[in-house]
Amino acid sequence: MSLTKRLVILAGLVGLMFYNATAEQLWATIVDYQLSWYKLGVPLAWGLILGALVNLIGLSSLQKWLEPLTFISASLTTLGLTGAAAIYAAHQQAGLLLPALMISAIGIGLYLFVYSFARFSAHKQATAERKDGES
Repeated sequence: MSLTKRLVILAGLVGLMFYNATAEQLWATIVDYQLSWYKLGVPLAWGLILGALVNLIGLSSLQKWLEPLTFISASLTTLGLTGAAAIYAAHQQAGLLLPALMISAIGIGLYLFVYSFARFSAHKQATAERKDGES
């Protein structure tokens, strides 16, 4: 079994722990962290922006961290989505899904960071190779 499958299964099982959370605990988390439906998109946007910015700055040493970051993002996304499904199954209220969906949004934002970094890196490398070929 691959490492990715093992991480996803483990994160899914941990996500089921949200099933035991009471509605009061979930509302307290939403209030404490000031979660809202709007804030779910913030990690996605920051992932894209920071991935491009880090590449433009020229931190090529981050290249070796792309695979572990992808594993972490897959685990966080699975944890959040499994937790959201468990919360909905236990409480039948969409408003209580925010803590679990925020974890999932952070995982997707991390993936978008890796994706935008890799895309900008590939474009930069292709442009450099094209310039070398013309010379």
